[in-house]
Amino acid sequence: MAITYEIGGYAAEDKSVEVVYTNDEGFVHKRQVNIPKEENGSVDQDAFNEILEGQLRGVENKVALDVITFTDPNAEPEGAVDPEAEAEAEAPA
Repeated sequence: MAITYEIGGYAAEDKSVEVVYTNDEGFVHKRQVNIPKEENGSVDQDAFNEILEGQLRGVENKVALDVITFTDPNAEPEGAVDPEAEAEAEAPA
């Protein structure tokens, strides 16, 4: 199973960023990853790449051990309420 990842947007002052891992089925696993900085405050790209690759290996390993799961990005979270349905239910008849 191939797993890819996409790094979310981040600003210069951010200390971490969301990384979304996607499996062959299009399901996702999200986690926050630290952004290493140089002394001048810029991103240490070499260290960041190492962290990202290490995190990917960790995700792959945890999938193999069945300790993390990927979720359907289009599925409604458990317990989520549809605002339109809720409004209709509260409207007077």
